[in-house]
Amino acid sequence: MKAAVLYRPGRPLRLERRPRPRARGEEVLVRVLGCGVCHSDVSLADGRFEVRLPLVLGHEVAGHAEGLGNVLVYASWGCGACRFCQQDEEQLCPEAQQAGWTCDGGYAEWVRVPSPRYLVPLGDLDPVHAAPLADAGLTPYRAVRRALPWLREGATALVVGAGGLGQFAVQYVRLLSPAQVVAVERDRRKFPWVLDLGAQAVLHPREKVPPVRVVFDFVGSSATLRLGLQAVEPGGLVVQVGAGGGRVPFGLDRVPPEVHLTNSVWGSLQELREVVALARSGTLRWHVEAVSLDQVNEALERVRRGRVLGRLVLVP
Repeated sequence: MKAAVLYRPGRPLRLERRPRPRARGEEVLVRVLGCGVCHSDVSLADGRFEVRLPLVLGHEVAGHAEGLGNVLVYASWGCGACRFCQQDEEQLCPEAQQAGWTCDGGYAEWVRVPSPRYLVPLGDLDPVHAAPLADAGLTPYRAVRRALPWLREGATALVVGAGGLGQFAVQYVRLLSPAQVVAVERDRRKFPWVLDLGAQAVLHPREKVPPVRVVFDFVGSSATLRLGLQAVEPGGLVVQVGAGGGRVPFGLDRVPPEVHLTNSVWGSLQELREVVALARSGTLRWHVEAVSLDQVNEALERVRRGRVLGRLVLVP
């Protein structure tokens, strides 16, 4: 099979032919039809996270499984025994294996999945278009759900970064709560799209941000954390979503009183089922651009430079 393999951080992925993986026991082989290109893939390719190499990247995988049809892969596979796994929170399992991180992922023609329980039927959804739901759709869904106690009538949420994940977050705030939503985005070309998704306003980072009750930071830098802490009201919530970073001074005179600062990581298998159900109902909209797996390095560079509206999806 064809696969795009990371051998050394900072070097282009290598396109090569590999044997098709073999399924053993309960494992399932999924023929990849589309795999989203995530910012965390860029971080892995650049060496920001330490992983065992060589590695096939890709955790937003949609494909076809024999006997099951077109499916979306839930890509965090827990030990099955810890309290997180018992509570359907496998993404929090300390021993979790994750496609495209700890084992080979979807930048290939085939991917091996430990069990059919990790496959969510797509029904009539186009697999290429649906691939980003596995992370770009799932991660903000969990973040917004956890923030619902703050998102009451009269509240405003701030979405920082209206790209692959942020485009979903704007919609989830409107769908799941009575709160209003404002977005901050540096690429003015995205403004019309974000407004069309339901944002009351889209601001450039240099513009003044109004006070808000909740901040969802999808960029994860020191600058965006500062922006969020400057905008959030006393008693509000700042959520750093995904694999970002950043540092800010913290203390009584540095942040508004009684602000809650947390992160949000991926989502559960049940939450992914709920996201797919929303997508199948026609409630969600998201922008996808399909590119050939042969162009994987060009795709990573576009994501690295922020030259993407929505999500790129690699097609083998």
